[in-house]
Amino acid sequence: MIIAIASPPGAGKTHWIHQQIAQTNKPVGYFSPQTDSLPIDAIYLQSEYPQLKLYQTGEEAELNKTITYLEIPWYLDLAGIEPILQTLNPHRVAIIPEDTDSTELKTWADEIIPGNNITKPTKALQIHRGVLTGEILDFDSLATFWLELTQGAYGEVVRAKGIFDLVDGQIYYGDFRSGKSELKFTPLNLPRWLNGKPDRKSGFEIVGSNLDKAEIAQTVRDCCVPESAINYYQQQVKKSLATEVEVV
Repeated sequence: MIIAIASPPGAGKTHWIHQQIAQTNKPVGYFSPQTDSLPIDAIYLQSEYPQLKLYQTGEEAELNKTITYLEIPWYLDLAGIEPILQTLNPHRVAIIPEDTDSTELKTWADEIIPGNNITKPTKALQIHRGVLTGEILDFDSLATFWLELTQGAYGEVVRAKGIFDLVDGQIYYGDFRSGKSELKFTPLNLPRWLNGKPDRKSGFEIVGSNLDKAEIAQTVRDCCVPESAINYYQQQVKKSLATEVEVV
C-alpha cells in the first residue's frame, strides 16, 4: 500500500507520517521525491524508527513492498508528479490548514486532514537549501543564527528545518514554523560521530520571502568548526564521556 501526502509548507506532513508509523507493526517505508541530496525528513523519521525502509529515486517500483508513505515536497508541481502517481495508484492524503482554501489539493486528495495554521507570507515563497555534509557546527553559534533567522534578520521565514552535526558528536534536528515561538533542537537517536569529519548527510531548508541567501550561507559557514580544531574538540568529548562512565 502506498499513501501519498501533500500539503502547504509547515502544515504537518512529516508529523502526520510519524504518527501513522507509530500505530503499526508492519513493515513501513518512506519516499520523498527529489530530496535525495538533503533528506532531512527521512533521516529524522529513521532516527525515530530504525526499522523504517528509506527508498531512493529509482526505487519507485519497490514501494509496494511495504506500507510506504510518499511525502510530496510542497514545491513540487502536483501536475508534474501526476504521471508517477498514476503508475503507483496511491491513496492520496492532503493536509490542509483550516484557514487555507486550496482547491487544487482538495480536488487532488482522496482524504483531507486538518493541518497546522501558519503565518501567511507577505510575498511569494522562496526556498533556500544548504548541504552541510562533513561539517561540524558550534552549538552556541548555531543557536544564535537560528534565533536571528526566526526573528526575521534574513527575511520573512515561515518554515525552517535542518539536521546538524555538532561538536558533542551528536546530530540534531532543528525545527521552526511561524506562529510557534519555541526554538527547538532535538538530538537524533543516531551514534555520536567523534572521529574526524562526519560522513553522513546534514543540512538545512528555509522557506520564506525576501530571503538573504548570501548572508544566510555566510553566517552558517561562520558557525562551522575549523577542520584544524575538530580533533581537539572530539578528544575533549571522548575524555568527558569516559569520565562519566567511570563515575557511574
